[in-house]
Parts: sequence; structure tokens; C-alpha cells
Amino acid sequence: MAHATDSRDHRITIPLPLSASTLLVIGTVLACVGVFLSVPMPFIIDGGIYIDMTRAMAENGALHIAADGGVDGAPPLTKFLTDPKDGLVYPQYPSGYAFLAAPFYMAFGVHGLILMNTLSAVMCAWLTYQVAKTLYTDETAKYAVIIFAAATFVPNYAFSIWPHMLSLAVSLCAIYCTVLAREEKNQNREIALMLGAGLLIGAAINIRVDTILIFPILFFWLRLFTQPTNRLAPLLLLLGMAPGLAVATYLNYIKFGVLSPLSYGPSSAGDTNGRYIPLIIGGVGLLALLWLVNVSALARTVFDRLGARKMMVVCGGGLVIALLIGGGFIWKILYGAYVLIINLQAHDAYYQAGVEKNEFGQLLFWGYPKKALIQSLPFLPLVILPMVAFFKGKEVTATALCLLAIAAPIVFYSMHQWHGGGSYNMRYFIPALPFITMLTAVALRTLFDKASAPSRQTILLILFGAALLFFLMQSISNGSERLYAPAALYPQWIIASACLISILFFLWKNDSRTGSLASLIGVFAIGYSAILGFSDEASGQKARGAQLAMSEEIADVIPDRALVLTQLPILLMHAEEQGASIMVVQEENLANAAQALNAFEAAGRCVIVHNSLVARLLQTQLPPQTFAPKPVWAGAGGGEADPRLAFYLLKSQLDSCTF
Repeated sequence: MAHATDSRDHRITIPLPLSASTLLVIGTVLACVGVFLSVPMPFIIDGGIYIDMTRAMAENGALHIAADGGVDGAPPLTKFLTDPKDGLVYPQYPSGYAFLAAPFYMAFGVHGLILMNTLSAVMCAWLTYQVAKTLYTDETAKYAVIIFAAATFVPNYAFSIWPHMLSLAVSLCAIYCTVLAREEKNQNREIALMLGAGLLIGAAINIRVDTILIFPILFFWLRLFTQPTNRLAPLLLLLGMAPGLAVATYLNYIKFGVLSPLSYGPSSAGDTNGRYIPLIIGGVGLLALLWLVNVSALARTVFDRLGARKMMVVCGGGLVIALLIGGGFIWKILYGAYVLIINLQAHDAYYQAGVEKNEFGQLLFWGYPKKALIQSLPFLPLVILPMVAFFKGKEVTATALCLLAIAAPIVFYSMHQWHGGGSYNMRYFIPALPFITMLTAVALRTLFDKASAPSRQTILLILFGAALLFFLMQSISNGSERLYAPAALYPQWIIASACLISILFFLWKNDSRTGSLASLIGVFAIGYSAILGFSDEASGQKARGAQLAMSEEIADVIPDRALVLTQLPILLMHAEEQGASIMVVQEENLANAAQALNAFEAAGRCVIVHNSLVARLLQTQLPPQTFAPKPVWAGAGGGEADPRLAFYLLKSQLDSCTF
């Protein structure tokens, strides 16, 4: 089925003074400059693990990040998000990231990891443009890529140590190959493109496991919207994935002893395939059914025989049956989607360290109010316009791909309300951002077709107003604990509501006046979103800068080859680079931590305990008064105001290991 082309002559009338290639070059240069202005420090523990993985690969060609520190009798020195196997410590994350990042680390150190991530973000922008241009129009593509790069939370992840941009770049390559294959007339090239798409999905799984979602997205799109009679294309996609799945399975067997390409640890770990077995079985069964049955032809046949009214009755009956069979599961997903898209303050699925409510009942994530998707992208209601057009039969094929790519991560993560951990926004929804921005650009095109586009002066005035409102809300938020979360989050609801109402009015009236109003509000929402994204990035850089300063201060005083027992491993990053051994202490590994302490002490190696919390936990496993009663402090002037700079020594080592 060819995609609709009825709008290819429509043009957005705001002029772009530069070509797409020129914008790409300028963007790449600016991005590379930004890399070396960025703080070479992870934001949260995950980033620290990615540094450990890359350093181990670059320096030793190893998959494991630690062992026993070279001390007889010591257990594996585990950290958060790691598992021990055969005396070695393996990270839970896929190892493909380390293979690709190692050359960058060898060339530029930690800045090299940021460079790889930033170049991946530039590639994502270019691929967003290419996919949008192929699906829609060149003008739509230009605006999609500008919104993607400047008006989402992409900057927050482009200049940091995360795998998201890298995995998204590989995933978008796979999608682009599939989009090109759909229009390819030469069968050999079509086969090559489909196999290539599969290879890229398999490679992406070795970077982030959730990229497996790209396969059902493309499978559904191929079978339902593009080539419903072509059963070869989905098989080629699956065949192309085989090498990547085999590599992932092999690496997971080495690391965890698990023969699965999608594992995050051994079978006893929390993140396993077990709880997803019913979903996997159901998903595989549905994909098999879709492969066997030409659903599009079947639906047309049934519709022709039953007519519209009877078809509505059948669909309604099917919905009732689905609710009776799986109503609880459906409600769980719907509520999870509400939490992750609309209101993270309603989150109730699970909690973790740093996720807590303040005295006013505001749920904070590491001390700041984390944003749901619409609170990062208040222009999200604009996608309603192309959705309505989709259900009217316009640009069906193109919009179907976008909607599938948006729905897949949202549905998957809504099942457990996975809020993204330590981040300012919904980082798990990054794979949806290119397609949200494509539909947003289509919506702007629709509005500008009906009403004249705002002038540059008007756009600048709107952006100034958005900035003024943002900084007013920030001032209120920072000035009142009671209003801390509401002032930071709820203005986006108001903006998004205004955007939604204006879109509904436009759909009702469909005239130039409502189109002009909706476009102005949409531009305001996009501008506010851009300010939010860059604010998140500035906050992230500030937080990383403070952690970098502490890490360097700590490294200056930690004795050579010491064991540091901690719950704040990223603050020990520089000490570890200088030869210290690091072990994270948790309630479930207290016996192993005490064993490591005793082994290092017996070997004459200094043992340093990081802050009073860890000391209290360990004291339950050790003889009374093992530690000196008062801490020693890292940092200029003793640093006694910050407990993260407090360290406890063993009484037996006070003379030999003091700072």
C-alpha cells in the first residue's frame, strides 16, 4: 500500500534561510564544541557503570569491570547494577556499548564518551530529517528536526554519558532502511535493505535491550499498512536480527550464565524475563497470526459484508470481551500511561532510593520534581491533528509508523510505571521523540495551510513570552517549598490544555481564525518546551560539576590501592582511576563487604568507609568499635558541611592510612 501523497505540494511558509546540509554541518560543529565544554562526569550511577564498562574494555579488553582487587580472600567487589560470576564483577547492561565506546575513551577519556553520544545525537537528527522527508515532505522534515533537536529533552542526553542517543541512532537507521525498502523497486536492493534493518536492530539490542521494540513496530507496520501481501519482508527482518541476538546471547552467557539475548542478570536477578513470559508468548502468537493472515484484506472483506453499523457492533463486542478477559491488565497499562504521560505525582507502582515525598506530599526524584512526558513536551496535543487525519484516511502509511513508534515504548513502560530513575524527564520515551516531532511538524503544516504562518517577529515575541513565564515559574518554585513541584510542573498542564482546546476548536471550525490561534499557541508550547529542555541540561551540567569537584577532592586524599566501601560510587570515580578499589555496600551484601574489609586489612591495604551510614551498616557485621569514632574529611577546609565528604578509618589503621 503506497502512502498518501495528497499533501506533498503543501508548504510551511516560515522561510528557512539555510539548507538542511548547512544546518547539519553547523549543528555538528557546535555539538562538538559543546562536548568539550561539558562536565566529564556522570549524572547518576548508570553513567558511572558505563564508564567502568568502557574503561575495562579499552584498557583490558574485558567484559568484567572488577574482581577481588588483587587481595586473597576478598570477594568480588560488586557495585550497584552489577552481578558477580566466577570471581568477576559484570555490569547488567549490554556490552555492545563498551565495544563502540572504547576507541573514543582511548582518544579523549571521559570526554570521548560524551563525544560519541553527541555525534550519535547529530546522527539521530539527520535520520529524523531523512525519515520525515521520505514519509512526508522536505519542508515538514526540516521543522521536525528543528523541534527534535531544540524543543525536546534531547540536549539533556546529547551532552552526557548515556546510551540512549547511540541506541536511538542505530534504531533510526533500521527504520530508515525499512522505509527505503518499502519504496524500492529493485528486489535485490529491497532484500538487502530489509536484512540490513534486521542487522541494525540486532546490533541495537547489544546497546539497549528495549530496542527489541523496533521489531514489532516494523512488523506491524509492514503487515498492516505497507505490504500486507508481502510475507517475505518480516522474515528478512527477523533473519537479519539473528547475528545480533546470537552475540547478545553469547555475551549474557559469559556474564550471567543465562542463554537469553534480553537478560539484565542471572535468573535470580530482579530484571529477568520471567515476569514477561506471558507477554512474550502472547506477543509471539500475535505476530505469528499477523504473518499468516492478511489482516487488511480480511478487515476490508468483513467491512464490505457487514457494513458500517454491524462492524461497529462487532468492534464494540470485541472491546467488551477484551475488557472482560484482560480488564485489570488494560487498566494497569492505562493508569501507567496516565502517570508517565500526564502526572508523575500519581506514581504508586514502585519506589527506590531517592524517590520520596516531601512534607507537602510532593513526590520528588533525587530532590527535584521529575516531569511526565507532557510536562516536558507541552506541545504534545498537536499530534491530535495528524491522528484525526489518519483516521480519515489521509497519510495513513506515514502516520501509522509514527503512531506505532510512539505507542510501543509508552505501552511497554506503562506496564510497570517505569519512571526513568535519576533523570529530569522520561528518558525511556526518547525513542518516541523523533516521531512525536514528525507529527508535530505535520500539525504545523496543517495549521499553516489554513492560516498564514506567524512572522519571525511574532515568533520571537512568543518565545520571549515563553521564557518570561518559565523564569517566573522557576522563581516561584525556588522560593517556596510548598509550591516547589506545582510551579515547576503544572504550568505545562495549562499550556498543553490551551493547545488541546485550540486544536479541538480548529477541528470544529476548520477556518483561518482558529488555525491561526492554534498555530500561535502551538509555537508558544514548542518554545516553552525548548526552554525546559535546555534548563534540564543546564541543571544536569551543574549537578555533574558539583560531583566532579567532590570526586577530585576525594581522589586527592584516598591512599594508594585502598579499598573504599561506599554507597556513592560515582564520587569515587577519580580515586578508582588512580588505583583505589571500590565496593558498594548494601544490606543484602553486608557479609561480603565485611569479608572484603577483613581481607584488605589482613593484606596491609588501607580500608576507607565512606560516610556514617555505611559505617553503621558494616558495624553490625564486625567487632565493636572497629572504626575510629570520628570521621576524617576530604576537601578544602575539612569539608565538614557535606556528609558526602566524610570517611571513617579502621582503628587499626589510624597511623598508616590517615588523610
